[in-house]
Formats: sequence, C-alpha cells, structure tokens
Amino acid sequence: MKRLFTLITLVAALLVPSITTAQRMPAKSSMRLSQFKAPAAAPARDEEEPIMDVPEGTLYDNMYATSFAYGLGWGDIYIQNVDGGIGKVVEGTDGNLYIYNPISQGYIWFSILPWIKAEPAGDGKYVVRLPQLYIYDVGDPYYAYCMHYDEDEGMPVVEEEGEIEFTWEDGVLTQLGDKFIGLCDATADWFYMADQHIVYAPQTDEPITLAEDQYYIQSYTMTYLSDPTDLTKTKERIVDVAIDGEDIYIGYLNNNNAESFIKGRLADGKATFPTRQYLGVDPYYNGHIYVLTGDAFVDTETYGSPVFNYNLNDEIVFTVDEDAHNIVAEWPAAMITNVGPSTLSILDDYVAPGLVAFDEFPAVPATPIFTDEDITVNSASGWAVLHFTIPTVDVDGYKLNENKLYYNILLDGEAFTFEPGAYIGLTDAMTDIPYNFEDNINFDIYISGNRHTVYLYTTSFETVGVQSIYTAGDEVNRSEVAVVSNPVQPSGVNELATGAQVVDTRYYDLTGRELPTAPATGLYLQRATYSDGTTATIKVVK
Repeated sequence: MKRLFTLITLVAALLVPSITTAQRMPAKSSMRLSQFKAPAAAPARDEEEPIMDVPEGTLYDNMYATSFAYGLGWGDIYIQNVDGGIGKVVEGTDGNLYIYNPISQGYIWFSILPWIKAEPAGDGKYVVRLPQLYIYDVGDPYYAYCMHYDEDEGMPVVEEEGEIEFTWEDGVLTQLGDKFIGLCDATADWFYMADQHIVYAPQTDEPITLAEDQYYIQSYTMTYLSDPTDLTKTKERIVDVAIDGEDIYIGYLNNNNAESFIKGRLADGKATFPTRQYLGVDPYYNGHIYVLTGDAFVDTETYGSPVFNYNLNDEIVFTVDEDAHNIVAEWPAAMITNVGPSTLSILDDYVAPGLVAFDEFPAVPATPIFTDEDITVNSASGWAVLHFTIPTVDVDGYKLNENKLYYNILLDGEAFTFEPGAYIGLTDAMTDIPYNFEDNINFDIYISGNRHTVYLYTTSFETVGVQSIYTAGDEVNRSEVAVVSNPVQPSGVNELATGAQVVDTRYYDLTGRELPTAPATGLYLQRATYSDGTTATIKVVK
C-alpha cells in the first residue's frame, strides 16, 4: 500500500557534518510522524487553518536558507548545520510577513509545504507568535512551537507560548536570538525537529545553460570509481560536453538539473574546472545544488565501514587527449554534486572521473520487460501500480544514451498523459516520460535499482502497455510494446488488513484536512481504522 500526499519524508544523518566529513544524502522514504510516536489529535478549531497556499502579497522566491537544526532519524536525534535550503518570503498585503517552511530545511519535506506568519513589530522587525498550526498529517494537527535550549536536558524544550523575532531588511530575513522553532503535536510534545539561527537571503548564483543552436553538445560516457574497498570497480554515467574555443562545459551531472553545466578552461593539454559551481535547485532534497571539487580518500572510521570521503579544494584538473576524444582526472581527484557550497551534503560523487566520447547513432530500443506479475489493480479505489524495466540497450544489445531514452504507458493502445491535477509532483502534462525522471514530491513515478514504478489513477482499461522511445541521431525510434491485461483484482481499504474489520473511515483533502464525507468526484485520501488498532491510508480518484 502506498502512503501519499501529506506524508512526511525524513533523511537520517547521525553526526554534524564538517568540511571534511561527508554527510551522504540518502534516498527518501515515505513515513508518517505517527511511525515515531502516536500523534495526539486536537479539538477542531474552526478559526484556525494551516497556511498552505502562497499568501497574497509580494513573493521573494528561491531564496538561500541556512540554519542550525535538530532532526529525527530512525531512533536517533541528530544535529546539522543546514546550508543551501530553499526559502521563500511573502510581504503580505495585510502587513504581515510570511515565512516558508522554516522548520527543518535540511531533512524534512511535506508534499505541500507550509508557511508561518510573522507580525510587524516596528524598525524592520517581525515577531512570530507561537504556537501556530503548522500542518495536518492525514487529519492530525502539528504545530510550530517556540523552544529554548535547556542545559540540564541537553536539548531544546518547548515553551507553552513564545515569540521569535526576525529582521527583514534588503530582502534578507534574519532570526534574532537563540530560540528554536520546533515541530510538536497537539499536546506540545516535541517531534525532535527544530531550527534556530534561520537566515533566508537572495540566491545570486545562476546556473549555466547552453543553447543547442549555439553550442555543439556531445554525449560522453563518464566512468568513475564506485567501491572504496576495490579501486578497480567503476560505474558509468552519460554526460554532456561542449567545447567553445578555450571554454569547456560538462552537463547532466545531476538528474534534477539536467540542463545545467559547469564551465572549465582548456590550456596546455589540461581542462581545469573551479569548485562551487551552481547547478540550480533539487526539489527532491529541497536544496540549492553545487558542484564541489576535492581529493578523495577512503574513510574507514566515520561510518564504521569504508566510504569515499573528501578534502575539498579549489579545482579539478583533467588531462585532455584530443586524438582519443577523452579527458581524465586521476585519483584522488573528484567532483561532487552537493546541497550548498560549503558543508558536505553529498548527492552524487564522481571519483577519478574519465570521460570518453559516446558513439551515438539512431537505434531501435529493446522491448521493455513487463509481465502479468508486474501489475496490481485496486479497482475499488481506482488505482493501479505498474513495475517494469526499460532496457538501456537497443535490439542488438548496443548501449543507448539514457538521457535520450523515454517511455510511454499505453492504455488500450493509446499513450496515457499524466496530468498535474492527479499527479501533484508534475508541473506540466507529460506523455513521454524520460528514462531517469522521478516524481520527487509524491513518488507516483520513481526508479528503484533498474526497475521503474508508475501509479495510475484509473482502472478503466483492458490492457496496459509499456513502450520505449529513443531520440538520438535526429530520429525517433520506438520499441515493440510490452502488453499486460488488466487482472481486475477488486480490492480496497476494507481488504487491506487481514482478519480485522474497519471500525472507522475518514476522508481528507490533499493538504491533510479532514472532509465531512467522501467527495463525489476528484482526488482525496481515505483512511481506515481497523478493530486491531491499525490504520491504512490510500489515495482515491473518482
């Protein structure tokens, strides 16, 4: 069963990262706060609602956020210096200031992120009066509370009521004092997530993008070390390279910033790329992404088992072999895609990267792998889930450029279009799905290993097919279609718990607010409580 929309995603880290200690940003997994401890529901307050929509006023978007934060991992409380979060501020038409997602920039994401209100206090100052209702998680309210550090407790403690002051000057939001904004349930019980020393500043860095009609962009295979216990093992990634006189560019280093490049300089048979080049934002990690450079070493102490770790430096230097069309950076040189430019919060690391031109040609992609066992249909609730593999080779077994590989989902032979209304992780309608695309908000489309998973919010089809599309060499070629019949397996909330009966059913909108009844049409969440005390939540489309 899939948990959706208002579910919270946490990234666990167990130490304070420093310039030489790598915090590796792991893949996110959906979970509710109640998986850590039972939430306490508060009486309904008709006059109070969380602020989920962008308030009316002047929006300062895509700001650069920093803070010092406490976080909740799997059974661990950890602390980290958050660097490179995404902030927003609205100067409200009502005279108030609204602050976007001030709690836990570094490790917590809601599907729809909340705002809190700060009231004017004169002299460019604003006061956040707490508690404020922060968000609902499938009907359970969670509040932003004021907290202060208690020496005896060794951690922040909740204040019944409190105020946190900010200044707002020249487009910079700065917290005053040492209080924390923390996340609590309705009984003021802290969920171990809190931030202090919050600063939102304008993001002045701009990503480098190249116009295809002005630059010749060529695909290269980048090979890099993959195993700190065996420096002969490697992985591959297809990247983009462009050369313009003495300028050289490398792109596609981060999947969520595929159109961004880093820029280097060619001279004397070398290609030199400076560190801290900005790629853009990564919604998956709610952060501003940079490419850092460093010298790798095998760290056997930080995590208890060997990992690559890094001493950051100012540049990475490649040796260029123009005749062989390759560039190579020898061990221990490394490139890192990272949340923020200062503290190591690693997304991707490329150790001793070597790039060689990829021989790209028109090709017919191999047929996707999709069988009767790869589909589950929940006809009662109106959704189906597909699992399939998109081969990255053509029909003759030759490797394809994954960056130019797409796929279609066909219902009864017609290509299905994923619409933003039903798929909240999308901003535009999408029919041709890029091979590497993942819905980082709602996880309706994602990759695990080499397997793709796609949720369909319809069961009105007799057959479902998967077809690969390859766009290289100014040609568009399609694979054969792998087709599976609708198994029509009626199921629903009533059947999700074995041996237990449904004793209560409730309905919620996409922000987690409870509805009086199930909507006649549209998209909503349905939560069942069983006689054994367990619950199940599913998305319903009508």
